[in-house]
Amino acid sequence: MDRLNKFPLTQSLAAVALAAVCLALPMRGQSGAPAAAATIQTSPSGAPAGTQQDSTQITTIRTYSNLVVIDVVVSDSQGNPVRGLKASDFSLTEDKKPQTVRHFEEYTALPSSSIQIAPAPKLPPGLFTNKSPAPANGPVNVLLLDYLNTPLTSQPYARKQLLEYLNKAPAGTRIAIFALTTHLVMLQGFTSDMGELKAALTSKKGAPQASDVLSDPINGGPITNNALSTSLLNNPTAVPGMLTQNLVDDINRFEALETSFQQDMIARITLDAFDSLARYLVGIPGRKNVIWFSGGFPLDVEPNVNEQDPNDSVVRNDDEIRKTDNLLTRAQVAVYPVDARGLFTDPGNDIGNAMSTIDSGSGAAAATGMMNNLANTAQEHLTMEAMAEDTGGHAFYNSNGLTQSVEKAVENGSNYYTLTYTPTNAEWDARFRSVKVKVDQPNLKLAYRNGYYAVDPNDRSKLVAGGAATALNQPTTMATAMLHGGPDPAEILFKVRIRPASMPPQEAPLPSNQKNPDPKVKIQGPFKAFGVDLVPDPKAVSCRQEPSGNRHCSVEVWTFIYNTDGDKLITASNRLHTYMTPAQYAEMLKGNLAFHQEISVPVRGNYFLRTAIHDMISDRVGAVELPIAAVARLDPLQAEVAPAPTAPRDTNAVPSTPTLAAPVTTPAVAPAPPK
Repeated sequence: MDRLNKFPLTQSLAAVALAAVCLALPMRGQSGAPAAAATIQTSPSGAPAGTQQDSTQITTIRTYSNLVVIDVVVSDSQGNPVRGLKASDFSLTEDKKPQTVRHFEEYTALPSSSIQIAPAPKLPPGLFTNKSPAPANGPVNVLLLDYLNTPLTSQPYARKQLLEYLNKAPAGTRIAIFALTTHLVMLQGFTSDMGELKAALTSKKGAPQASDVLSDPINGGPITNNALSTSLLNNPTAVPGMLTQNLVDDINRFEALETSFQQDMIARITLDAFDSLARYLVGIPGRKNVIWFSGGFPLDVEPNVNEQDPNDSVVRNDDEIRKTDNLLTRAQVAVYPVDARGLFTDPGNDIGNAMSTIDSGSGAAAATGMMNNLANTAQEHLTMEAMAEDTGGHAFYNSNGLTQSVEKAVENGSNYYTLTYTPTNAEWDARFRSVKVKVDQPNLKLAYRNGYYAVDPNDRSKLVAGGAATALNQPTTMATAMLHGGPDPAEILFKVRIRPASMPPQEAPLPSNQKNPDPKVKIQGPFKAFGVDLVPDPKAVSCRQEPSGNRHCSVEVWTFIYNTDGDKLITASNRLHTYMTPAQYAEMLKGNLAFHQEISVPVRGNYFLRTAIHDMISDRVGAVELPIAAVARLDPLQAEVAPAPTAPRDTNAVPSTPTLAAPVTTPAVAPAPPK
């Protein structure tokens, strides 16, 4: 990780262009809430900025509606799914104000024979997309193995239970497996092949791993650093005459601060992982059930909805939690926390033993530690319940039947009702909105996301409120999206063509590239250049409308080369800030948006290329990773000089940042946008 952090991430080195592609762009919408709901647009003749428009021209009008999607799981007193309810059986309020349900649909678990698997798009050699193949119907389930928060002693049993589930999972069940270490790692993408899933669990990446952040990575326990105070408590005469109350208070304060810092770090890493997972899952329509196997649960995503003002309780990691919650909401993710530590002994017995130890006057420090462990475990279970309630899932703990927990989570998440509504309060105020759903039938239990933050999804400055205060501590969206081996985020769908350049291998990387300066990372030539042509869905790129009527676009594109150890070797990256007239923006929406980069790869060895595009206004991102071996033997593409676009220069751009007015070299025919 230190090697990666030392490497500069954003250099304006490679060429970026608005190229004339002129290809159709049918795109399906992306699910979630809040979301942009309506767009009405026509194009004027394209007069430059500041020119008075003719009165007969029609200007662009763009409106947004906060369309909220709520998935509701309804169960009877025995925990069995209740089916056959109608829209009239439900009532819904937001901040205690009645809302009108615009759309209602019931989803039920389908027999495996009727589950349709959407085939992966058939692309020619050298062409790739971040559009993930997924079921056309039926449930979507993610198994998340949390090695960061789980002690080593609990991991083998959890993995064994998962393998047992896969041995008897219903045919056609579609599952993906991820692992959380210091970042999120994809072990296996969505598949119904149980052999592939079991191979991923038993692979080297899926093997038990000791956490780098737990106080006791072997046995677990609370995240505390009280060695010094415990030592003084057990040996009060060790420093005669020096153990004053002020000294004790200072030691306790120092240990509390250090413990808080460690807990905060763990929470931030976990939040980043859920951010990455949500950005990947948002490209798949419908509800997603994330079954989170962990030995510690440092997250409580949403505030307490039972408070008079739920926003008052959001204090710690406020901005990060708000960001994560919005991503989970937009991706329609329900979290099912499962305590991987299995069955605990009766807490009442443990408390009795601890109290008798204290009464006997022996082992006061050990008894205090036992009480702290009990309190910590109780708090974790409360956090699990809160996380499940916040997202519409269910928590499982105090049970050795982890296999049954997975079965129940999959069944629970496969039978639900979806309700959508447009809030009567249309203001983007970034505050938490409490949602309540009721069913006009007795003795039924409802599980659903109990609210959302009213943040404009197309305005990053509001989406990440106060982000500047935490920018030094939090990885950027793009840095997280570019982690080797991570999932391919799909908030911006795109196609990318990667082909070797026609020039022979060179002894040094291209001048537009940058090598990792860390001397521990060995990078040896010769180097072969590859062209990277990325064509995004232009409708997924937000260009803020200025008072003049022009559009301000802010995009960055990165391409990294990794070795098999995950070391970053070479980068090509650049940022684009530009303004477009209404006519130019209308042309872009037709599919006239493409980016070209070139990057060098060592000829000898096995390497991976990861490329991504980031809309810096909405904070949406898309990425793809592939082995260089998949494109190394393809025929090179001949390039030609494209005519310079007529977009105005960005007068606010920093020096060396290319603009749309700069002529660039692009392939003769760019790949078509994703469909």
